[in-house]
Amino acid sequence: MNPKSLEIQKLNIQHSKELTDLLQSSDIEYSQYFIPFTFDLETISEILSKAKNDQVYGIYVEHNLVGFYMLRGFDEGYSVPSYGVWISENYSNKGLSTFTLQHAISFCKLNSIKKIMLKVHPDNVSAKHIYEKHGFKQTGVDPKIHHLIYHKDL
Repeated sequence: MNPKSLEIQKLNIQHSKELTDLLQSSDIEYSQYFIPFTFDLETISEILSKAKNDQVYGIYVEHNLVGFYMLRGFDEGYSVPSYGVWISENYSNKGLSTFTLQHAISFCKLNSIKKIMLKVHPDNVSAKHIYEKHGFKQTGVDPKIHHLIYHKDL
């Protein structure tokens, strides 16, 4: 067996094109529930360049970017970060979303953050299952995009 390497790396402005290319290469239908921002280079560069306290991490398999996750809202003054994750279709159902969720929870605990929030499309059954399995509780519905809002106390 030749084991594949797996790592999480904090992303910055230098990763903008790599992340843009990955997101733009995905099937539109596959990414339909992931809508925090547009997948153009300008938007992604702005997010990565402005992130001071917000956290954006890439998931790498064999040194290739296969997904990313975010803890956002710190830079806007929120004490409860918003978690979001996107894993490429070729690497879905391999536990990577759960891997990033555990990383995010550990980051929050290390930084004395007491709660984490996320939003999920009502039809995204697999994501809801993962979050509920890890103790997230539905607390509302986003009035703008109608996604379910979940929180987890840490």
